[in-house]
Amino acid sequence: MNPRIVLSFFVLLCIAIAIAGCTGAPAEPVPAATAAEPGVVSSPAAASGSALNPTENESPGEGRNVNVNIEKDHLGMIHATFQGGPGLIHVRKIVVTVNRSDGEVRTAEVGITLDDSATIEGTKATDRAMVHVTFSDGKTYKIYDELVPFKVR
Repeated sequence: MNPRIVLSFFVLLCIAIAIAGCTGAPAEPVPAATAAEPGVVSSPAAASGSALNPTENESPGEGRNVNVNIEKDHLGMIHATFQGGPGLIHVRKIVVTVNRSDGEVRTAEVGITLDDSATIEGTKATDRAMVHVTFSDGKTYKIYDELVPFKVR
């Protein structure tokens, strides 16, 4: 076999590999989970004051509504419990995000079975809790976005 053909093939192969590696979308970094609660992710929030301003909720539509109960205890822990609803069989993922008053953002995934729950460490001040639900069609809706005040004993 001619060495020029082998060398040309090798160069073309290297170019093809380099081009293929440059066209993919960059992978998003995965935040490290906290040691206190498995499945809870913590990351610094944006420096803007909008982190604690709730926005409009989205309705998944008739027959697909679900309920996630959010409560904050006297220790500052935020408990999210899946309560079900007409859209229970369509739910594929429930994610709770807490924007803490100290600027941290914590996220946890709630199970999709009735009464599944997740606990996220809040602060002893008012925090913002958001619940995003992904349905079987792949669409995600923000069904809850409220300020959660600290409960005094």
